[in-house]
Amino acid sequence: MVQGASVLDGVDGETARLLMRAGPRGAMLDGVLDRLGDAAVMGGLGVWALGGGSAISGGVVVWLTVAATAGSLLSMASKDRAAALGLPGAPERLLGYLLGGRDGRLLLVAVGSILGRPAWALIAVTVSSALSLGLRLWLIRRSVSATY
Repeated sequence: MVQGASVLDGVDGETARLLMRAGPRGAMLDGVLDRLGDAAVMGGLGVWALGGGSAISGGVVVWLTVAATAGSLLSMASKDRAAALGLPGAPERLLGYLLGGRDGRLLLVAVGSILGRPAWALIAVTVSSALSLGLRLWLIRRSVSATY
């Protein structure tokens, strides 16, 4: 379901652009709904893991759920904030190899779900988001420092 929703989200955006109906309101709504969807997916994984889908203790699962949700939100927020401030962007193709972007995170969730390992999916999302965020911030800082 997660991968299907991701595909439909992409089709929606491409259709709006092809029909020349894309605009700032739609982009804003899409971004907000993506973040809500990400939080719901991470929460769902946490509930699944707490309900017996994991051998990891409940307290650790809660922390993993919070970390995965925060990582998902911060990863995209840092990208959007850098663009809004006119900072040079990080090479997103390079960061894509870390699976820290939205599509990569959803792939990690799908694989963890197929394998029946919700806690492992939360760990993978947390790690990939943290690495992606850290690398993005480092690359932006380095490029800004080189400019001044």
